[in-house]
Amino acid sequence: MIKNSMVPLYQQLAEKIKAQIEEGNLQVGDKLPTEAEFSQQFEVSRITVRKAIELLAEDGFLLRKQGIGTFVAEKRLNRVMENRIESFTDMSRMDGCQPSAELISVGWIVADASIVRHLEVEEDAKVLRVVRLRKNDGQPVMIEESYYPERLGFLMQENLLGSTYEMFRKRGLEPTHSKKTVEICYADKEEAAHLGVVENQALILQKDEVTDQNGEMLHYSKLIINPERYRLTVIV
Repeated sequence: MIKNSMVPLYQQLAEKIKAQIEEGNLQVGDKLPTEAEFSQQFEVSRITVRKAIELLAEDGFLLRKQGIGTFVAEKRLNRVMENRIESFTDMSRMDGCQPSAELISVGWIVADASIVRHLEVEEDAKVLRVVRLRKNDGQPVMIEESYYPERLGFLMQENLLGSTYEMFRKRGLEPTHSKKTVEICYADKEEAAHLGVVENQALILQKDEVTDQNGEMLHYSKLIINPERYRLTVIV
């Protein structure tokens, strides 16, 4: 630690801890030393240690569990919303990770009142329902339940483990506008099993309505997200 540096001590300490995580000396799930132990090891105050830990927790590198300790957090998929529409596949690749999917179910259903409203189809219209488990570097991040109008039935002949947005673009359809709502939900037994969490754990429920360049609906989706593996940043 350089005590006469222009860089505050807590930032220097944060960078040292971050380097240990990125180099693999600290693994996901590892418990960090206590504030007192860090203070003694690096010859800094406990306040400095606390600030460094807070900074790394805010940036998603550490997870603080009250009464238990501080642990190395799992890497989160970082989604930045900045007036553009990106698929899960795009986000994962931009984060330097490997996206993948597991197909849970696919089939035609009759639209209920909620789907009629969100997808802007007629009552009792036939719509395609696709449910996938989306993964980032092999770790389950979200359950994606998507509804598509009948005109997009060609998806049934596609590899639904890949990016549907890439499939759209090959047919001249560009996702252009999106409306998103975000709220809290709680994992039921099936959702908990898919996401690797405990039943009734708080999750993020994100609802997306996406239209193409002609203003026609492409899909209505409900995303059930594990917030420990996903971070949303909105820039306006």
